[in-house]
Amino acid sequence: MKRILAVAVLAICGLWLPASAGEGYVGLSYIDTEADFGTSVSGVSYDASSDGWKLFGGYNLMKYFGVEATYYSLGGFDETIGSESISADVQVFDLCGRGILPIGKVFSVFARLGYSSVKVDLDVTDTVPMPMTNSASTTDWELLYGIGIGVNLGRNFGLRAEWESWDVETSLDAWSLGVVYRFGGN
Repeated sequence: MKRILAVAVLAICGLWLPASAGEGYVGLSYIDTEADFGTSVSGVSYDASSDGWKLFGGYNLMKYFGVEATYYSLGGFDETIGSESISADVQVFDLCGRGILPIGKVFSVFARLGYSSVKVDLDVTDTVPMPMTNSASTTDWELLYGIGIGVNLGRNFGLRAEWESWDVETSLDAWSLGVVYRFGGN
């Protein structure tokens, strides 16, 4: 329900603004994610990495500010230490504000700040003294922040590199590289 409400707010914000106020965009990125997971079975902490993707879209309300929604599939994290193994699948949906600083006509830097629905499906298996698996699934709203750089490749196309982090109990950081298609605007 929260996801539907967040998308509805974003859509309404875009509808009441005249088309000349800014430009919309959509994009797709490859993600490399680093995560630390702690377990209650043995108290062991895991450092794991995974490949994933994200689909994003937004609207630049003015030259220096916009709003953006993103869906992330951060991938599956698998790690084993001793007799314990962990398997985690992480999916995220966010809605955020985006501050933009153009640098000439080709480059821009930006910062993102917002909230994310972070869903983690976790399986922890301990094989000693006998195989036993504990599973958990959580969904929490967490703070998201990130910085990035954009490169314009003409009026409608661009590239985007970004670092993002979520304020979760452990650590969840992502680096991404993607393509952007812009539409509307002046």
